[in-house]
Amino acid sequence: MMTKHPLLKLLLVVAALALFTPGLRAADPKPEKGDKPDAKQVEGDATDDASAKDEEETKDKEPEDRFFAVTGGTVHTVTNGVAVGATILTKNGKIIEIGTEVELPEKCDVLDATGHDVYPGLVTVTSGGVIGSEPPEDTTNVFGLNMTIALAGGITTAVTGNSAGKLTFGTTDDILIKKGLFKRLRYSTREPQARAKLRADFDKVRQYIRDLEAHAEKKKSDPEAKEPDKEWLKGEYEAYLKLLRRETVALISADSAHQILDACDLANRYGIRVVINGAREGWTVAPQMARAGVAAMIAPRNRDSKDERFNRPTGWSIENAAVLYRHGIRLAVKPPTPSITLWGLAGRDLLQLNMDAAFTVRGGLDNASALRTITIDAARILGIDHRVGSIEVGKDADFAITDGDILHYMTHTRWAVVNGRVAYDKQKDSLYDHIRPDGDLDAPPPDDHWPRRLGADQ
Repeated sequence: MMTKHPLLKLLLVVAALALFTPGLRAADPKPEKGDKPDAKQVEGDATDDASAKDEEETKDKEPEDRFFAVTGGTVHTVTNGVAVGATILTKNGKIIEIGTEVELPEKCDVLDATGHDVYPGLVTVTSGGVIGSEPPEDTTNVFGLNMTIALAGGITTAVTGNSAGKLTFGTTDDILIKKGLFKRLRYSTREPQARAKLRADFDKVRQYIRDLEAHAEKKKSDPEAKEPDKEWLKGEYEAYLKLLRRETVALISADSAHQILDACDLANRYGIRVVINGAREGWTVAPQMARAGVAAMIAPRNRDSKDERFNRPTGWSIENAAVLYRHGIRLAVKPPTPSITLWGLAGRDLLQLNMDAAFTVRGGLDNASALRTITIDAARILGIDHRVGSIEVGKDADFAITDGDILHYMTHTRWAVVNGRVAYDKQKDSLYDHIRPDGDLDAPPPDDHWPRRLGADQ
């Protein structure tokens, strides 16, 4: 039935619009004074308020500081002498204080190293199977036997591929130190075309640097001066630009005297920083290496007989490290092979990185300098000495705590500490727990149980 009253008709239209048009619907009525709100609504509002409060408290709450201290040991800082009976206090994996009167926080894990020697964790410039391939934070087996063997040798920092990482047993937190350690160059007389191309590429990039400098000068008088073309500056050319600007370091493998001299010539010609990997005959050309300012990674136990075809010094010499060091050449000692084997980076009995350093002492290098080849000088060659390689305030809390001189063949690592955490404890691991368990140097020979899976009680 249709109504004829205009006002009533208008009211019906408005009601219909309010019913079918969301934007015109009336808002929920506010509860009158004295009305009780819906119980579910109250519960939901309370939950939202509590969640917001918890989230705000979590955001404002900082993680609790983690303190760790090594007390009572003889601390070999490497760069600042020896401190007997000193305490090293660390906070969140960094060294914050060293001394004999260090006050420890209330909540602090303490390792009593009384009667032991405390060294910086050893740094190996090459390794295989200790930490994973690149990227090590994604590929490392942090519970692997190889890592434990390396830690038992006092090693806390290793290189894999072109990255340096920590031996963080049980965790991947803070495992990576640095990527892009070197730019590897192939510069051998056996590949004359490759040598010529490398020099031509260097010349091209060096000319670009000159053009860029000329452009900057010209722009002072001509704001519209056109910048040199750089579209081609990609890939290898970009890497060469960093080398020529001394932002990165070239790594060149060279063992013979003429190969070493070629690497030195490249360093002198282009002013690049060079590390020579091998340098077996370095002792024969040490003055030239010193003038070129190169560093070297050497394997002192890698032997090579004299070549009778040449009327000059050739081959291997036990004095190689001592001769190079006397000429001011920075050295890092490496093992004959980077793997965990009976002749490599770490293994059993005498075959550990520290024994490679001790071998240089047999050739005339002093103990302190030999220790540097596996600590601070190795770290400097890798460009990570701001973090590892010595015991200093501000550096990472990485220590090798031993039961004697680290260069002595009978010495064992009692504890290895990485980032302020105990990563290896000799008495809690079955690798070497049967050897002088109480640190008694006169203890009788132990019953052997290698490999460790056999165990003493199996």
